[in-house]
Amino acid sequence: MLYRPLLIFIFLASYFLVSGQTPRFSKTFQQAEEALLNKNLTKAIRLYEKVLDEQPGLHIARRNIGICYELMNDYASALRAYEKVIEQSEFFSRTIYFRAGLASYKTGDYEKALTYYSKFEFLLGRPSYDFADIADKEAQEEADMIAQLDNSIRACYISRDSVTFLNVQEVQNLGPNINSRADEYFPFVSNDQKLLFFTGRRHNRANENLYYSRFQQGAWTEGLPLTGKQSRTGHEGMATVVRDGKTMYFTACGREGVLGSCDIWQANVEDTEIRSVNTLQGAVNSEKWESQAAVSCDGTTLYFASDREGGYGGTDIWMSKRNLDGSWSEPVNLGPNINTPGYEESPFITNDGQTLYFSSDGHPGLGDQDIFLSRIDSEGNWSKPVNLGPPVNSAHRELCFILAADGKTGYFASDRPAGYGGLDIYTVQLGSELFSEAITFVEGFVKDTILDVPMPDIMVQIAGREPVKTDENGRFFLCIPAYEIMDISVQKDLYHPYQNEFIIPFWDNKQFYTIEIWMEPITRPVRDFTVKTPIIDTTTVEVRRRPQRRDYLHTIFFEFDKSTMTPLELNNLDAFLQQMKGKNLQRVEIIGFSDDIGTDVYNLKLSEERAKRIALHLMDNGLLVDQIYIEGRGEIRDDKPKNLNRKVEVKVSALE
Repeated sequence: MLYRPLLIFIFLASYFLVSGQTPRFSKTFQQAEEALLNKNLTKAIRLYEKVLDEQPGLHIARRNIGICYELMNDYASALRAYEKVIEQSEFFSRTIYFRAGLASYKTGDYEKALTYYSKFEFLLGRPSYDFADIADKEAQEEADMIAQLDNSIRACYISRDSVTFLNVQEVQNLGPNINSRADEYFPFVSNDQKLLFFTGRRHNRANENLYYSRFQQGAWTEGLPLTGKQSRTGHEGMATVVRDGKTMYFTACGREGVLGSCDIWQANVEDTEIRSVNTLQGAVNSEKWESQAAVSCDGTTLYFASDREGGYGGTDIWMSKRNLDGSWSEPVNLGPNINTPGYEESPFITNDGQTLYFSSDGHPGLGDQDIFLSRIDSEGNWSKPVNLGPPVNSAHRELCFILAADGKTGYFASDRPAGYGGLDIYTVQLGSELFSEAITFVEGFVKDTILDVPMPDIMVQIAGREPVKTDENGRFFLCIPAYEIMDISVQKDLYHPYQNEFIIPFWDNKQFYTIEIWMEPITRPVRDFTVKTPIIDTTTVEVRRRPQRRDYLHTIFFEFDKSTMTPLELNNLDAFLQQMKGKNLQRVEIIGFSDDIGTDVYNLKLSEERAKRIALHLMDNGLLVDQIYIEGRGEIRDDKPKNLNRKVEVKVSALE
């Protein structure tokens, strides 16, 4: 339920009539307050406007105009009033940001609502004295807002996502190289959307099998069966791949090792070749039907469909966690908000783990089976599902929806007319990314500094997260929110302890963001007291010195309220860049700042613009680098002269 403000608004208005502080306000203001309390809202607005003619800086009067409009359900006018207060006095009130968020939500601007809710949440970390004396007066209302914040934010995301689908103009069939007269469904695409996996039958009497296709020269090639070690004695399909591109989960039916009619199996893949196949260890599979696996971005959580005992109806969606030893925990049913007495199938979880897409014939829909979305809250509860609506859903059967790694491209299956027969695979292009949190795919390697070889089976500790273990190639994979600082530590016998922080940038994820962890061996001399005849060993052992990282720093200063460089600063930057030519550059960090003149929002935007201008100049001058990180940090509050805070700091890291 969203925030209900009526009683609280009236309480706030009456506060100034009973608190003994009315002398600071004019008689007209008191009349406006009385009109608000009596719900004579039009009169109250008129009187508050008269007050503002006399005292333009009396922000509480304008705030109360917004309250009046909100009580009249005129949220557009309320938002204009709130935004005017924020523009004039950023720290007048914390609660006004929540009000602005609610008004934005009511007017259908969900992105703006999320911005205001986030600002409200951010300002909760500021002390109350930053907001004059009004913060104490709003304490109870603020507490109620805090209690409603998570639900309000989740409602914005759900509304934004559902509207995004309603704004879709068309869906496109993937064409005859993918679709046939029989069924094709359960698509999954690689991170760069150049490789498609799908399930197909090719004719109605054939077994279900796994196929792949490549996107070349603007079209999908003819679908071909996957090669490798998987058995073809029974049905197989419903494949999903961890975002690391190495691990696939698929459904295997009617073969040795399957506990029920169908089980979920795991495979190691290299491009389109299956290298090894294993049954899942743990409690995912049972004597019932388990199928249609969806795996979280990092491969630690599995969602699947099953008709096992303990469900709500035909087939339900369940969830299991991967243990440190690789086995899977006892599955948990997602509950009655998701599952019904009907059939819930084909789950898909977004990269940020916040949104679940699934198909159902048990929730109210448009046809035989529709696609729905649901978001999880901070306590692990799933919201009531939202139907994606047309044109994704139709009067026919829709299922198997997935989002590509870009968060904007969707794929699903439907048996709607005008297809090639049976279920066909379609795609839909969305206007904006649907992930609520930008996620960067991080590929890490642990290596020995002396031998320059990978170190397998190393436990990598990450502050605030579960540890991960490296594979036989010394590799690990993580899905990390963009701009998060990752604090990594590693301990290994006969090696020095390792600790480092990595700032994870926003990444397009077509390639992995790569980090390397170099472990330094501890050299211990061996003392041998036995007398031996010296043996001359002529073997030469070449110990290769590990390249060392060196950081180069440069600062660019800007004029007041400017994001362009002066000729002097431009010459200094070009001289700095000249020194970087020919070096093995690994990373560039560009951090922008501003002075504290102006609002926080404006200063943050100005600092970002300065950082972007420098980044463009570096790229225009051919600076070749593997990784680049750009950030605007806004204003600096200190005792230095303000001209020293109008700057961009550049750090270039090179291996030498």
